[in-house]
Amino acid sequence: MDSMSLNEIIDFFNRFIFYHPYISMGIAACLGILVYIKPKEVLKLILIFLGICAVGYILYYIWGAFQAGYLHKGEMINKSL
Repeated sequence: MDSMSLNEIIDFFNRFIFYHPYISMGIAACLGILVYIKPKEVLKLILIFLGICAVGYILYYIWGAFQAGYLHKGEMINKSL
């Protein structure tokens, strides 16, 4: 399993904004209009989305640590036999 770093995620979004400026401007405009029309609901949804992303990011790293430990445990058992 390949490690996912925060710098890779930031670089992905930077590349997306650079190579797809019109799509990025459209997304920003839609978010701006929605925040202007219904700020409380939209900002609450954005906060929930960011929370879910943060939890997913943390679980991804925890799962990677467990998987690495499990694989190394299997190697150690096979070496001892």
